[in-house]
Amino acid sequence: MIDLHAHVLPGLDDGAADETAALALCRLALEDGIRTLVATPHLYGGLGVADPRMIPAAAERLRQRLREERIDLDLRWAAEMPVLENVVELYCTGIWPAYDVQRRYVLLEMAPLVNGLAILKETVFRLRLEGAVPVLAHPERLDFLDRLADVEGLRNQGAVLQITAACLLAPGSSSCRRATEWVHRGWVQVVASDAHDPVRRPPRMAAARRWLAEREGEACAADLTEGNPGKILAGEPL
Repeated sequence: MIDLHAHVLPGLDDGAADETAALALCRLALEDGIRTLVATPHLYGGLGVADPRMIPAAAERLRQRLREERIDLDLRWAAEMPVLENVVELYCTGIWPAYDVQRRYVLLEMAPLVNGLAILKETVFRLRLEGAVPVLAHPERLDFLDRLADVEGLRNQGAVLQITAACLLAPGSSSCRRATEWVHRGWVQVVASDAHDPVRRPPRMAAARRWLAEREGEACAADLTEGNPGKILAGEPL
């Protein structure tokens, strides 16, 4: 599988606290069936990286440790950007690390604001004008996306829905209810782990894939955990 969302770079944000935790998380990812893991540290904000140039250097250090520990995991990097007033300008300047070399796909995180839907729609619109495809991180957590018409509207704008593996495994929660409905309608294009550490927030991708295969079929499970993530990393259309 390909995991497009993990906070594995040690000490950069609220993810892996140190190298020991980062290596343990990588081992867990490999055991969980993940072969390519994309480190997506938070950018800016209280928990985020203040200087994006820190990310590739941290990723290369972790890659070296993976080689030394013989952990056969393909580690990539991007970044999870909050919706800021100047987020489109940050994309245009190249500061915001993308998933692919063409800078087509970027990971966008929206806060659960009262007027969040209007802000998110405007941000997606402006990013699409610049040629970017925003991949929405864990949109199932946003209460303002409870109306199916609003979610369909974001999809029609060109946004990609990336839900978190663990939400599918928490029946009864509003996040699980939303995500289950979106998956069944074929609106979700990626399932990712949003893993932060080996104990509190491990990957859980294998369990999510089984959930998908049992309810929506193996083809859907493969698309959401392998096919579509692979296309995103290659900068190909979905």
